[in-house]
Amino acid sequence: MDKTLEFKCTTSRGRDTYGYNIVSLYVDGSKETSCNGGGYDMQGTALGDYIAREYQTRLLAIKEQAHRAYYYDADKNFITEHNDGGLYGMQYDKDKKRVSLDGACGFRSIEIIAEKIGLHLTYLRTKGNASTLYTLMDEDDDYQRIG
Repeated sequence: MDKTLEFKCTTSRGRDTYGYNIVSLYVDGSKETSCNGGGYDMQGTALGDYIAREYQTRLLAIKEQAHRAYYYDADKNFITEHNDGGLYGMQYDKDKKRVSLDGACGFRSIEIIAEKIGLHLTYLRTKGNASTLYTLMDEDDDYQRIG
């Protein structure tokens, strides 16, 4: 089933974060993720966090395509492996057997990873300065509707 994604941009009024930018991701009207600060791709971060949480099984199926993998060896040394042809922004934690997505690498990087797992984003429109809408189509859902 298609989902509507809305990225809302606001400014924090919190005591310790007053004036910080905030980007929140709403999926079908429900707030799913948010991030604050600036100097990085905040929409990419919010989207990456959502996809990593909701589609972990699919991401694990393509973990070999991660740009970076890491683990601790028997001597407790932190080991990082890089895959130069891998999906930029995708990391695989071999110890925890989890994939994470670093959306600060860019919205387009997360969009490419989403496409690899059967998700397609379509830009709908921007509402003023504070809100951007997308549709998220899931190929698996589409196949189920047709088949």
